[in-house]
Amino acid sequence: MESKPTEDLSSLAAAAASFPLLVYDHGEQPDNSQTVLSVTDGSTRTYQLPEMANFKCLETPQGLVLMVDTASFHCSLWNPQTGEKTPLPAMDEAPPEHCRCLVADTGSSRPEWNPDSLVLVYDLSRPELVMCRVRGDAAAAWGVFYYLESTPNTIGALFSFADDPKPDLELVTFDAKLPELDWKEGVTLRATKTYLQEHSKDLFLFCLFYKVVDSTLELEEFGAYMMDLTKKERVKVDDIGDATFLLGPRGFGASCPATEHGLKTGCVYHACDGLGDSNDYEIFDLKEGTREVAGPNQAIPVLSRKPFWLVPVHPDVNMNV
Repeated sequence: MESKPTEDLSSLAAAAASFPLLVYDHGEQPDNSQTVLSVTDGSTRTYQLPEMANFKCLETPQGLVLMVDTASFHCSLWNPQTGEKTPLPAMDEAPPEHCRCLVADTGSSRPEWNPDSLVLVYDLSRPELVMCRVRGDAAAAWGVFYYLESTPNTIGALFSFADDPKPDLELVTFDAKLPELDWKEGVTLRATKTYLQEHSKDLFLFCLFYKVVDSTLELEEFGAYMMDLTKKERVKVDDIGDATFLLGPRGFGASCPATEHGLKTGCVYHACDGLGDSNDYEIFDLKEGTREVAGPNQAIPVLSRKPFWLVPVHPDVNMNV
């Protein structure tokens, strides 16, 4: 790997061509700095990002970042590749400590209207949603939020309809058996970690199967499945075309074209806490069936949160609202 440890205090937009980036956030002390690693070439840079000082930042699969002022709860959507910001209504309270953020178009506005979008923040520790509407085509996810229910083998789908004065939501659930792995005679492994991710109108489920060896979890297999929404079945796949998936903490998942961003096709990059405090990430090659561990080749200072992904902003995003 090529290392570029010299501090670069300019805008993160200067690194736009290097996205996707794995961000190591060191918090406000002592200098509110972030180390970012480009998985394309392995280079690292250090930034001081004012957008991450005094804000809770929630990355989204569409590349935008929801910024919430920790004092006033005022919100905005930030495009880290251009520096543009779009103001949003303030939240009533601080975002939950463990939460995720998604941006999707409603998919139901009349053609003569300006398309609306939804910014959805949901609490991972309890069934609670915080939602606000954005005028303009902020991002596209076909108007449906999919999620895994706490009830085994159940998927929830949240449909949004942009009827003034506020969006209307409809929730449906359906059964879809989670994959299992025949590990050895008489022993079946259930997925320890799961990631649900939409890509090009298809719904994917990524599963990590761990076994227990001497009271320690060891990864046995990584599997990728495509959801057949008609049959309510999951089909295992090893070919995802010219796509790369990036998985991270709190169930985060995103995708981007591989060739366009200098990445190997058909691979899944997994950055989570399965490797302890090493700050490494895993690369699963679905076609080859291989697993590689990679990471920064320099010491990383103490982090204020788990490493997270900044992904290329979706080409349909329009910040003019």
